[in-house]
Amino acid sequence: HSLRMRVNVRYTMVGNTSTSGQLSAFLVSHSIITKPLSPLHNNVASALLTVVYVKCVMELGALIRIKYGHPELSRKFIHLCACSAVVWWPLFDTSHWGWRLNVTVPACMAIRLVYKGAVKKDPEDEDVHTMSRTSSPSELLFGPLQMTLIMVYVGLTKFMTHTGLIIMAAFVGDAAAAVVGLQYGRHKYKVAFGGEKSVEGSIGCGLLTIAACVIYGKICNIHMLEWRPLFAIGVTSALVEATAIKNWDNVFLCVAMELMSLHLPKLI
Repeated sequence: HSLRMRVNVRYTMVGNTSTSGQLSAFLVSHSIITKPLSPLHNNVASALLTVVYVKCVMELGALIRIKYGHPELSRKFIHLCACSAVVWWPLFDTSHWGWRLNVTVPACMAIRLVYKGAVKKDPEDEDVHTMSRTSSPSELLFGPLQMTLIMVYVGLTKFMTHTGLIIMAAFVGDAAAAVVGLQYGRHKYKVAFGGEKSVEGSIGCGLLTIAACVIYGKICNIHMLEWRPLFAIGVTSALVEATAIKNWDNVFLCVAMELMSLHLPKLI
């Protein structure tokens, strides 16, 4: 009962989390500017920083693909960096509507992926090589597009909340499952409608989901749960990633993590 009370209190605290724009405070404290930015200017500048961040990520992803010759590595590297964009959330000032600019990049990327996957359909396109397994443009319309749309949904409706961080943390676990399975997976298995998985990858998924919950919580100054509910979240993310319908695991993870976040206080 005491654990349940602590969890409920923390859910209430997180739902009311707000930020005053750490970017402006950082620039003033380091004498880069002499007076604080207005909330709007702070949010615009923060959004521009996320644009630079994603541009660097895409370039690094292309280099990884060229160096290691394995598209899954570059694909999951971009996936991991995309869900880690939540580390930029504290820079935004929630006192102004401009905090919604945190979804600028995923919204633009969603349009770009639809164009390249459904209209242009060029198998030699750099994005197709970097974000697909088989250099098929249509692959951009599954995992990558789902990821960007979920980021828009989370950024607009779960910004700076416990639920938002848990959903993004599960995607870290999803990326870890593929990379760990690729490098160290020895014990393979497959479920109906899903792809081939490994026990090692599933364990990596659960552990990295828990680690990401803690790390994201520290960065965003959002208190996370006790170890038992965190463990439950890690196990759930591993199970969902392992059993989800192929090419739809991002959607299943998002739904499962949101349900876990909403109902976990009732289950412990």
